[in-house]
Amino acid sequence: MTATDSPLSNILATRVAEWAAARPDEDAFTELRFRMQEHVPVTLTYASLHAAAGTLAARLRQESVPGDRVAILCAHGIDYAVAFLACLYSNRVAVPLFPATGERNRERLQAVLADTRPALTLLSAHDEVSAPTLGQATGRLLVLPPDVTVSVADAVEPVIDPVCDDLAYLQYTSGSTKSPTGVRVTHANLATALVQLRHALSAARDRPIVTWLPFFHDMGLIFGLSLPLSLGVHGVTLAPAEFVKRPIRWLRAIGDYRAGLTGCPSFGLTLAVSGTTPEERTGLDLSGLAILLNGAEPVRADALNEFTRIFGPYGFRHHAHTPGFGLAEATLTVTLCDQRDEPVGHYFERGALAEGRVVAMPTSDAAEIQDGVPLVGCGTPAGQAVRVVDPIARTVLPPGRVGEIWVMGSNVCDGYFGRPDATEETFGATLACGGGRWLRTGDLGFQHEGQLYLAGRRKDVIVVDGRNHYPADIEMTVEACAREIRPGHVTVFGHDDGRREDLVVVAEITTAVDTEPAELFVLARRIRTAVATTHEVMPGAVMLVEPGRIPKTSSGKLRRGECRARYLAGRLRPVAMI
Repeated sequence: MTATDSPLSNILATRVAEWAAARPDEDAFTELRFRMQEHVPVTLTYASLHAAAGTLAARLRQESVPGDRVAILCAHGIDYAVAFLACLYSNRVAVPLFPATGERNRERLQAVLADTRPALTLLSAHDEVSAPTLGQATGRLLVLPPDVTVSVADAVEPVIDPVCDDLAYLQYTSGSTKSPTGVRVTHANLATALVQLRHALSAARDRPIVTWLPFFHDMGLIFGLSLPLSLGVHGVTLAPAEFVKRPIRWLRAIGDYRAGLTGCPSFGLTLAVSGTTPEERTGLDLSGLAILLNGAEPVRADALNEFTRIFGPYGFRHHAHTPGFGLAEATLTVTLCDQRDEPVGHYFERGALAEGRVVAMPTSDAAEIQDGVPLVGCGTPAGQAVRVVDPIARTVLPPGRVGEIWVMGSNVCDGYFGRPDATEETFGATLACGGGRWLRTGDLGFQHEGQLYLAGRRKDVIVVDGRNHYPADIEMTVEACAREIRPGHVTVFGHDDGRREDLVVVAEITTAVDTEPAELFVLARRIRTAVATTHEVMPGAVMLVEPGRIPKTSSGKLRRGECRARYLAGRLRPVAMI
């Protein structure tokens, strides 16, 4: 019986050890490093990966005790894979984080370290910034060697407990609606998530997986790092910064390695379209790609369609788009679309959604579509129970009604690290009819034609004059009415001044926008008119800011709550405001 078929809970460590014994010389993981126009692949075989992780695990045992928390601040790539596996091998609690490279991430990193209080912190050899920046918050430092590979003959063979129900790692949430919080992920949770993905993505589970998703984020850690190692397929990764600099690098890697799977949120698809040229795309071959998993942020129909339009001539097939919904508290995946079908989207009547009702609009009427909300289906449950619930009455709602999404399954984690009250509120929900404890996702959605659709975050909903308004819907309107606005860099939130709640729009302008005050005020008025006309609500304020002013999470999600706090504190420094 293999680890995939058995009830092993420490499945990832066990599988890598199995591959190292059965297929020692096969490529396990490749990191693509770039120098100008050239890329240098750095590859570890299963034997070398197992040896490096086992040797590091021995050091972790010497420097700490079982259950100690070990912060991973390694560079994206081979170092990260070795560090994470070493924690699993040694029964230490990994805390996947990131190096202290910029002002924007240092504040969050310091907050996480203060919360998790690691006994040890793992750093890459070339990192000369993190240690002096973070000081004693890191605990004892353990620096990986410049070349993590070790001789298989000299390696320390780890003793892996195949049935381990202890804590595997703390996944710190991205903080889109609150301060970063550590989700307690057990070995059993991780094993369940990997088995769920294996079954849901069966069309490409024997082919390479290429990603640029950051490993400190749940989608990158599970889909980009853990899944290929557990399946025994070649994992290939490039750093997120390399993707952002030149998106063609990700697409070339997909073709070069004949990848069957990859993953990318909607903003990445949009960047791949705008950030590549016809000349760069010459010779590109995406015909082998069976699944392009889309999650981590709202799935946008226009991003899917535009990506297919641009890359269809290079072999990309529209049905490869595989939208899904998940969150760290459920160890990533909750629902996924059927890999055999094309993604499904509808326009829904905006006024009905505001009242909690779902009315699909006929796609043949272009005039009516302009007044509709375009949403993409996120599939069906991936091996767990999913309900749409009235959060006040705690009753299950029928298809066609908007409510909060609740989840139950063995992939659902047991709570937040050191936060019993928040754990009970989020993980201890019960239906009025009884039937066990549910995870409250905080996301609003509805069932339509057998699929789950997302409407927004419950805490983000803005109520003006008794009507609900979903920020993501209004943000799309702002982007569509003004090309001078950076796509994906608009945030909308409510502001209650004690008398009523008003709508506030904050939008980043592109670097090419004329900064003459008169022109900027014209732009702001155009945005206000578009929102008022489309949504029948007049914004109380429209603020235009320079690029980089709107706070985002580590995974690129808008931090509407933080943006609202900065607005109230006068810290956004607008270039124009009406």
